[in-house]
Amino acid sequence: MELFIRTEANETTASGHMTRCLSVAEAARKTGAVPVFIVAEEVSAAMPREKGFETIVLNRIFDDYDNEIAVMAKLVEKRGIKTLLIDSYWVTEKYVSAMTKLTNTAYFDDLHEKIWDVDILINYAVNAKKYSYEKEYKGTKLLLGCDYMPLRGEYNENLPEKIINDEVKNILVVSGGADEPHFLYGLTRRLKDHGEFAGITFTVITGRFNNDHERIEEISKENSSDISLPHIRVCRNLPSLKDELLNADICISAGGTTLYELAATGTPGICCMIADNQRDNVEGFSSKGLLEYAGDVREEGFFKVLFEKLTYLKEKKDIREKMSAELKRVVDGKGAARIASAITDKIL
Repeated sequence: MELFIRTEANETTASGHMTRCLSVAEAARKTGAVPVFIVAEEVSAAMPREKGFETIVLNRIFDDYDNEIAVMAKLVEKRGIKTLLIDSYWVTEKYVSAMTKLTNTAYFDDLHEKIWDVDILINYAVNAKKYSYEKEYKGTKLLLGCDYMPLRGEYNENLPEKIINDEVKNILVVSGGADEPHFLYGLTRRLKDHGEFAGITFTVITGRFNNDHERIEEISKENSSDISLPHIRVCRNLPSLKDELLNADICISAGGTTLYELAATGTPGICCMIADNQRDNVEGFSSKGLLEYAGDVREEGFFKVLFEKLTYLKEKKDIREKMSAELKRVVDGKGAARIASAITDKIL
């Protein structure tokens, strides 16, 4: 039983799509299925190969899906592909419909901007059920809401209880795999103007496709000799955020998958938007009072709001405690297994 997964991970798409597909792949492997990844370019093959998955590189341009249809048709026939999980914002209705004519399809739909011709549709967003999926899709298996959030297997384990300390000492800052608006760099270079955070360690996680890592490290070195400034600790492309999240008193995060990892660990925090496709996530988490929202990184005045929110949260232990408890109710860490089960049933 082979489960084929078509996705990408590069400087433009970042790594969120690949990360959630890897979670599903690992869960599917436990059911006896054999996941196989299909990517356009060699750069996207690194992550699945690191996890030991067979990865087919099409040697094509990553965002040119329509001209890939004939190539995929040959591959479907050659490999006898029975089910294809598709995860990309660059696919078109033409491409997805063509794949559905060739094989069983499943698709991650974060944005709800189009109606997709697929057999299984997945939207795990915290506010996914605000949309009229049941009316829009007839005969499609719908996997909706946070029960289908495909976190890594480590979030399915018995996580220790989140400790909410009286005093904030550790602040985690995460942007995801890429950081096109230079959010992490913008934040770290402004810390020199915020002596009110002296004595606090800001752990900044730069992703695989972040181009500012060296500049952020340089700022970290400059700050290290001045006790009147916050301490900056920089880590690159960690294989997991679980331990960092459990150790953090507050997390500042872009609006991607990390928000659901905050929920799994009960880590209070502040979310922000660094790309338009994150709007649903940040609006969902903020409107439900699960996280503070600082706005769009790309808009003027963002960092002023961010530091105001951070100061407020730092001084309000009761708010952090309430936030942590509410977050823990959002996801249970079993979403990847539920998706894998639904898709492998289709294979069988």
